[in-house]
Amino acid sequence: MGGMKPHITCAQCGTALTWNVVYCPSCGIEVDWSDLTGSGESASKSDARGRDRHQSASGKQVRPAWSSKAIVGVIAVVALAIIAYAVLIENRPGTQTAQQQQNIQPVNEPVQMPSDIQQLESSLAVNPDDMSLMLQLANALHDRQIYDKAIPYYKSYLTMNPKDANARVDLGICYKELGNFTEAENQMKMALHYVPNHLFAHFNLGIVYLSEGNLEESNKWFKKTVALDPASEVGKRAQQLLAQHNSQPITQ
Repeated sequence: MGGMKPHITCAQCGTALTWNVVYCPSCGIEVDWSDLTGSGESASKSDARGRDRHQSASGKQVRPAWSSKAIVGVIAVVALAIIAYAVLIENRPGTQTAQQQQNIQPVNEPVQMPSDIQQLESSLAVNPDDMSLMLQLANALHDRQIYDKAIPYYKSYLTMNPKDANARVDLGICYKELGNFTEAENQMKMALHYVPNHLFAHFNLGIVYLSEGNLEESNKWFKKTVALDPASEVGKRAQQLLAQHNSQPITQ
């Protein structure tokens, strides 16, 4: 009986140990044999492992055993990391599903023209020399404030009817609304060349100069408008603008 080795258990998990292990096969903790008491053989084994705790009897390095609980824990952590990464990729800015991409509307879709303008365009396509249709289309675009589309129709019409002062004033308004004040002035003055007392040409010249910040020149054209017809709506509007300008000092 004296030759039998005592029954040793792991202090961490209680697993039975043999004299040939350096680490507990269940929990992986290193076994400290120096704390054991017993026969001289036990002491000699303790000294041997004290000199080299990481060498087995065969001289090969002994790695700690992994418990099943530890392996399951590692697998769970890795799985959670993969799920978190997938959620992050799905919700990051710029990442869209196929369904989301289908719901996005194109940015530069062509503007749908109103039905009356479409009808005029179709009629003019059939009768391109009909100046009456061309002027109707230009006026319709002007009234809808589609100024850039109205300009080429006005210009084509005025090529054949250069003395139409009303069309020239409307063309000048299109240029003014698009910020081309120089061409707007030219068209208003050309209208006055053909019709010197054209009320709307006078008033709109005042508006063009006012838009440019030239108050002195705008006041001159507003005064001419009032002189032509003070009782008209345009004349009354010119008087209001003059009153507003005269209530404040005019600076150049």
